[in-house]
Amino acid sequence: MASINRRAFLRAASYFSLLSLAPASLLADIAQKNCETGVCVFFTPEQLKTLSALCAHFIPGPPDDPDPGAIEAGVPQYIDLMLGAFMTHPLRIHAGGPFSMREHAGMHNSFMDFLPLDAIEERAWRTRIEGSKGLPEREWNGAVKGWQQTYVDGLKLLDEKDFTSLSPFKKRWLVRTAKGELGEFLDLAFKHTLEGMYGAPEYGGNINRVGWAYTKWPGDHQPMMYSDAEVSNVDADQVEAAQQAKRNAEDYLS
Repeated sequence: MASINRRAFLRAASYFSLLSLAPASLLADIAQKNCETGVCVFFTPEQLKTLSALCAHFIPGPPDDPDPGAIEAGVPQYIDLMLGAFMTHPLRIHAGGPFSMREHAGMHNSFMDFLPLDAIEERAWRTRIEGSKGLPEREWNGAVKGWQQTYVDGLKLLDEKDFTSLSPFKKRWLVRTAKGELGEFLDLAFKHTLEGMYGAPEYGGNINRVGWAYTKWPGDHQPMMYSDAEVSNVDADQVEAAQQAKRNAEDYLS
C-alpha cells in the first residue's frame, strides 16, 4: 500500500468526516497532565502551544468537529514523549505484547512493559530522534538531522508566520502550499499526528482510546476463547485453497 502524504490526505478529508470510552492508560494520563501544567519532556510550553494548534488543524475536534480530534487524543503529548524517549525511564520505543489484556480486569497489560533496545537498535533510534550530532558511529551513512531538530526548526518557522493566530482558511492554505524545510516538517508532523491519534494508547496518544472509539474499532485486543486446536491447526479451507492454487499452476505450466 502506498503511503499517504499530508496533501493527499487533506484533499480527501474535505469530502468526509474522520470517523464507548475505556479507561486511559497511566502513561497517557501522565503525559497529558504534565503538559497541561507546562512541564513537558522535550518541548517548551510555547513550542507545545504551536504544535497543538498544528495537530488540531490536521485533525480538528470540538467545537469545529463533533468527533474527538488530536487534542482530545493527546497527540501533542504523544509527540513530546516520542521526541523525549531517551529522556525518560523506561525507554518507550517498543511496547510489549502482543497480548495486551486491556479488556480483562485483573490481568496484566503486557503492552505497558516496554522492551529494552540492543546496541544497534539504540543507535538507530537515537540517530533518528536526536540526529547524528557529528558522532562517527551515527554518521556511517552521512550526517542526519534528527526529528528533534526538525520539530524545533519547523515550529519556529510556524511561529514566524504567527500560525496560532491565523484563520482556519489561512492555516489551510499555509499547510497545503508549504515547501522546502517547512513542507518537510509538516509532512513529518502529519504522520506523527496520525500515529498519536490512532496508535496504541500505551505510547502516550489515543487517550481513552478516542481514536479507536469514534471510528468504532475495538482495538488490538486478543480473543480469549480460541482452543489450542483452532490456534495450532491450519484451516481446512486454507489447505484446499492452497492445493487448488497448486493444481491451477500445474495445469498452466503443462
